[in-house]
Amino acid sequence: MSETPYGFDAAKFRAARTAAGTSVARIARAAGVSERAVSLYLAGTRTPRPEILPRLAHAVGVDPIALCTIEHETLAHLRILTGRSRSAMARALGMAEETYRQMETTGRRGRLARARYDDREDRWIAWQEWAPPLFGVTPERLDTAEQHTRQQHLAERERWWQRLRLADPDRATRIEDLGRAGRRLRGR
Repeated sequence: MSETPYGFDAAKFRAARTAAGTSVARIARAAGVSERAVSLYLAGTRTPRPEILPRLAHAVGVDPIALCTIEHETLAHLRILTGRSRSAMARALGMAEETYRQMETTGRRGRLARARYDDREDRWIAWQEWAPPLFGVTPERLDTAEQHTRQQHLAERERWWQRLRLADPDRATRIEDLGRAGRRLRGR
């Protein structure tokens, strides 16, 4: 299972361990992992799984974000800082894992994530109201993470197109022509 890189910083983990004055064995016991795993995290040769990061942070007395270097926080970062895998986050949000993966990758919410009906309150509740608590953030922070995710996705897509144009210009032209034809047919 591949996980999204999220900026775990071994140097920050080492600094937090030093500041906490704790041993590898004590961190391992508190985080529920082996001493070898903690040593690999400290050395920077292994990245902890999302569900382990909050336990490591707690073991050295810091917030999970203090163990990461993040330039622009994305949906993947928010998920990982909660200690959830993609499948666990999808379950928490009440959506299929593939639907959540698409949202985390592109920053675009599908129809299922726009609003949900609350039987207890007998009303529709907007994404900005029901989703932030599941990510453990404010609505503004979730919105910013969605924007950064979209920007990152668009930048990656543009880099892919540039590589394709350089490697196979004819294929790139054919794909672009098909895209234009499809948009015309859809009336866009």
